[in-house]
Amino acid sequence: MCNTRSCCENKDGQAYVVPTADICDAAAQVLANLRLHPTVVDGIIYFRMSDSIQLDDVEQVRRRLQRPTGIQASWRVSDGGVFEGAGRADDSDALGTGI
Repeated sequence: MCNTRSCCENKDGQAYVVPTADICDAAAQVLANLRLHPTVVDGIIYFRMSDSIQLDDVEQVRRRLQRPTGIQASWRVSDGGVFEGAGRADDSDALGTGI
């Protein structure tokens, strides 16, 4: 999902990721959207592990991030390599797109 400098998958039920500074906020927002309750301390994002989601399962993560209406939040990577929220399609945008 993002460039990281370090990470830990599971230490006593808690994980952390150290994203590069330019995408820390976006990474924390994605983890919050996954309902993993992230906490950012000195650029390190800590979160509790969840039995209900496997973060290495791309399709499962995609489904979890999907909005209740079936519309997904979109992120894009800028030319500088920064994740940016690209907004979301409203219902009129989704017509005829298979979304």
